[in-house]
Amino acid sequence: MTGDTWALRVPERARSRAVVVGTASHEHPSDLPPMDQAMASAEAFRDALVGPYGLFDPALVHRGWEPASQEDVLRLIPAAPEAPGEPRLDLLLFYYAGHGLDEQGRLCLALRGSRDRDGLRERTALPAEDVFAAMSRSRARHKVAILDCCFADRAFNAPSAAGVHLLTATTSRQKARFTPGGRLTGFTAELLALLAEGVPEGPDHLDLATVHRRLSVLLPTAGDPRPLPDQRTVGSSGDLALARNPAFGTAGTVEGLAVRSRFVLRLRRLARLRRTDAGTHREQAVRLAAGLAADAEREFSRTDPVTLAYRHLHGSLTGEAGDADTAFKLLDEVVADWRAHAPDTPGLAGAERARAEWAGRAASGRSADTPAARPAPKPRPDLSGRS
Repeated sequence: MTGDTWALRVPERARSRAVVVGTASHEHPSDLPPMDQAMASAEAFRDALVGPYGLFDPALVHRGWEPASQEDVLRLIPAAPEAPGEPRLDLLLFYYAGHGLDEQGRLCLALRGSRDRDGLRERTALPAEDVFAAMSRSRARHKVAILDCCFADRAFNAPSAAGVHLLTATTSRQKARFTPGGRLTGFTAELLALLAEGVPEGPDHLDLATVHRRLSVLLPTAGDPRPLPDQRTVGSSGDLALARNPAFGTAGTVEGLAVRSRFVLRLRRLARLRRTDAGTHREQAVRLAAGLAADAEREFSRTDPVTLAYRHLHGSLTGEAGDADTAFKLLDEVVADWRAHAPDTPGLAGAERARAEWAGRAASGRSADTPAARPAPKPRPDLSGRS
């Protein structure tokens, strides 16, 4: 699917710096449990920043592994240019993975010896306010903080974060998740998977707005559902590129179409899981499925089995969005083409069942309330760890 795309801002490599911090181990007198996934997540995120699709020079990515003190982190954040005429930074990126502590609405980032006790959190951990203040003093043109920790949304309360683009693993009063025995935290695992897979119908770079929009679908629909992420932009900071898009130019390929269809199915699942905004999610799923079917038809043919499968998906989603008449029309055409051109390929029987279902709903006028009438899925047992 092609068309006009919004101009992205790709940071200048030589003038971009990143600080990546991970705290997994805790020592006496800390009362926090270890979280190996935090260290692995920080390392993997750093590798993505400097990898084939990353935008950072490895020499300009500073690592804060298992910091013991506040200064161990703050000294990694570049200061403002001192020499006259010295160019300011284009991008300063800060990433943290570990325990997040809530000190009366203020976020603190756990260090090795941090204590989760009233009056001790800000003294033994690193107040996020101090991180943002140091970032502001750097005078970087763009400042971005990605926080993978519990209570990450508390960062929005920090006055010094006013000029920092924030992408957080949680929304209000939620705890981030990790699967015991898993390698990465839930948020960073999905983020890295997105950066590795890319967005086939997207532009040549993945911007922060796209990353947040995709994660808002992928995280709550994961096999082990994770909290919704949150984001706060500064001006047009959502247009800032985080990485190159590895799937750029593959929108019409078999592989690209498959990636796109998987995302559409995740969006469909989100509409079924979350009653809030379910209608919007269904409408978006229909729009994406329509583009998917149109691109498949253009790349292959209208009656190619690949195209027929995506036309079937488009028709079914149209019905789920409340338009049974159009769903029946679309599916009737799909079934006719399938019978005429590919009767022995998988999928025909499913298309015939869908056609019959939406024919009945169109005749009885039961389309609009059908999705809402489905019982909500039973909650799954919470077997995951929390950070």
